[in-house]
Amino acid sequence: MLICLNEKTKMRTPVEKLQEYFVELVAFSDKSTQSSEDQVLLAGAMMGAAKMLYQNNLSLQEYNEIMDHNAKDLINLIKPTIH
Repeated sequence: MLICLNEKTKMRTPVEKLQEYFVELVAFSDKSTQSSEDQVLLAGAMMGAAKMLYQNNLSLQEYNEIMDHNAKDLINLIKPTIH
């Protein structure tokens, strides 16, 4: 039996899903924010939601590892802007 799948129902890799989520979040930000302050506040809300989702869906060890890794990434991202 041959099954024809359209673009929306085909199996997607985790990378493809992540890219789609990222694009959707950026589009949401573009539609929902009106200032740089709004964008920073939305980023903080996204970070809080991410932390909650990690905590709800990962083991304690996995959660701690990803939070440690994310903290290092954030520090490296903002370090060049600190004078």
